[in-house]
This record gives sequence, C-alpha cells and structure tokens, in this order.
Amino acid sequence: MDKDTIRKEMRAKRHEVTNKERRQASKDIGHTLAENRKLNLLLSAWTISTYISTPHEIPMRYLIKEVWNLKRNICVPTWNKETKVYNLCSFFPNMKLTTGPFGVREPREHFLVPTWDVDAFIIPGLAFDMYGARLGFGAGFYDQILTKARKPARLIAVCYDWQVIEDKEIPQEPHDIRVHWIVTDKRVIKCGKRPVAAAKLLV
Repeated sequence: MDKDTIRKEMRAKRHEVTNKERRQASKDIGHTLAENRKLNLLLSAWTISTYISTPHEIPMRYLIKEVWNLKRNICVPTWNKETKVYNLCSFFPNMKLTTGPFGVREPREHFLVPTWDVDAFIIPGLAFDMYGARLGFGAGFYDQILTKARKPARLIAVCYDWQVIEDKEIPQEPHDIRVHWIVTDKRVIKCGKRPVAAAKLLV
C-alpha cells in the first residue's frame, strides 16, 4: 500500500465521522493535552503552535481555549504570499480570521512568531505509525515548518485512534519529520525509535 492509497482511504474515513463524534474527539484530546499533569506535554510549554481546523479535521478550538486559560501563547500557520510558504503567527482571542489559499483559515493580522521560539507543536495528519511517521496531504508544508524547530520542542500529533497504523510502517522520505507523541481520542502514544536493521515499510 503506497502513500496515495493510504491518503485516499483515510480521507474517505474522515468523511464518515459525524459532527458529534468530531466534537467529542476534540474535547477528549483537548482535555488530555491541557490537563494531564502526569504527561505534562503542554503544561511546561509557554509558546504552543497548533492549527485552525478544516471541516474534516479534529477541531482545535476546545484545546485553544484551554491553552488560553493557562495563559500560554498560541501561534498558527499563516500563508506568506511572497515566499509561498507557511509561517507561524500569533493567535489571540477575538482575532478576526480570513481564508488562505488552500481553504485554511488564519488570522487576518500577521504577528510573526519565530519557529525556534515554539516549545510544543500540535500537528494534524491523515495517518501515523507507532514510530512517529506522519502522512500529511503531500505538500510538505508542515515539514518545512518543523525543520526550523528547536530539538527540545515537543512534536505532538493529534488524530482519531483509527488513524494510527500499528502493525506496519508508513513509507517515509528523507525530508519527512517524525513526531514524538500521538494523542488520539482514546489514548496517548509515546512513539518508539524506528529499528535500524530489518525495517519493513508498508507495502
């Protein structure tokens, strides 16, 4: 099974999720990330990058509200028309939004946040494996952002539990960046190290 096949299957499954299921997953993930002191994935972070969801992604508004209540700083990807890449910009309560070139909403006003200032990244995707491999939409925009992240920064994927492939690996390219943690609506996964020898790709 190649990347395009996985993307097609995962897109189809996402379209089957009801609005009620989507909201509940958002609440469960937001609660886990913002209030689980044992995991401490976000409580020790002062600047957090997340995303403003598209219609079939898990909404982040519940988590964003929780993070604002913790008096933390939030930034989200915003499109740079000149460089044709995504930057990170501050997201404050009551900010007006506009729709970017790929249908992704973003703040109308751009207050740039250096990527290396971010302590934790909340990252969407179509599929993940147990070693932290992420399958996005294929444009590589998140990988471009994450290449500038500090090594201590936590990379945290959020997804439905069925988006995690447990028994095989997702094919990866040299530029692909793996996440450290996966938080689903049912569990938290600390991603293991990929075996160096005899590694099998998803075929």
